[in-house]
Amino acid sequence: MSLENKIKELEEQLQMEKMVKKSEVELNKELLERIEKHQLHIETLIKINEEYSNLIGKLRSRLKKLVVDPKTD
Repeated sequence: MSLENKIKELEEQLQMEKMVKKSEVELNKELLERIEKHQLHIETLIKINEEYSNLIGKLRSRLKKLVVDPKTD
């Protein structure tokens, strides 16, 4: 193999590696965006769950009071 062919082959390999690197960077960016979106969904669901849990707790307490002493409410 001549030196020119070797240089050309190495340049092609370098170009391919650059393309792979660029592709990986783009994929990582997309994955980070998806992770951020999922974290936001989780935070929102936690808030909703807490609100409903509090409401359910209050309603259960009222029901227990009604069952034990229905005249007080």
